[in-house]
Amino acid sequence: MHKKNNYMTFWEHLDELRKRIIYCLICMSLASVIAYFFSEKIKFFIMGPIDSIIIKNANAELAYFSAQAPFMLYLSIAIFSGFFLSLPVVMYNLLRFARPAVKKIKFIHFFFILIISISFFLLGTLFTYSVLVPFSLDFLVSFAQEEKMILSINSIISLILWGCFCVGLVFQMPIIAFFLSGIGILSHKILSKNRRYAFLLSFILAAFITPPDVISQIILALPIALLYELCIVIARIKGKNG
Repeated sequence: MHKKNNYMTFWEHLDELRKRIIYCLICMSLASVIAYFFSEKIKFFIMGPIDSIIIKNANAELAYFSAQAPFMLYLSIAIFSGFFLSLPVVMYNLLRFARPAVKKIKFIHFFFILIISISFFLLGTLFTYSVLVPFSLDFLVSFAQEEKMILSINSIISLILWGCFCVGLVFQMPIIAFFLSGIGILSHKILSKNRRYAFLLSFILAAFITPPDVISQIILALPIALLYELCIVIARIKGKNG
């Protein structure tokens, strides 16, 4: 529901947001139901980085710690997989809701932003899955030395899924900067002025997402800092063109 000149009242914005959320939830629910039937195969894919660590460290073993653990594992895998499968729809609705805030944005530009947004999320997921998680787990398991270590399958997979999800969201920083600079909330001067605080915040954020070891935090904090610099460039370009 749009007015002329893209003007909408507060309640119309609220109604539009409600509809977008409903669309996303319906798509995610359907995708989760479908993913549940393939949860076994998805589990083996997710456990790819773990298997190599278990082989490398003979003293480490994977186990379920309760009778309901396998069911809860497959359920969580289905829910997260449903989100990843419906990611294009979710991103489309979020950007579609934010589109009126940026004046004169053409459909081709909107589609281009959608592709970039999905690509950044997948890039953050790939970085977490292929670099951050294997290094962190290998680093932590190595401290067991000769003692036997029994790892919870549910905890490890939850760590991977939540890590991929959180880092994927963090990698949306350039998209958020694009829209906020488009409506005049952000500028490259503000971002540049607060660069030192942003770097500190990147390490704090990395500490919340990663396991409690300094090396993993540095590995994640550096890409976040680079994304912040990219946000400054985007805000500068948007400010000149806006």
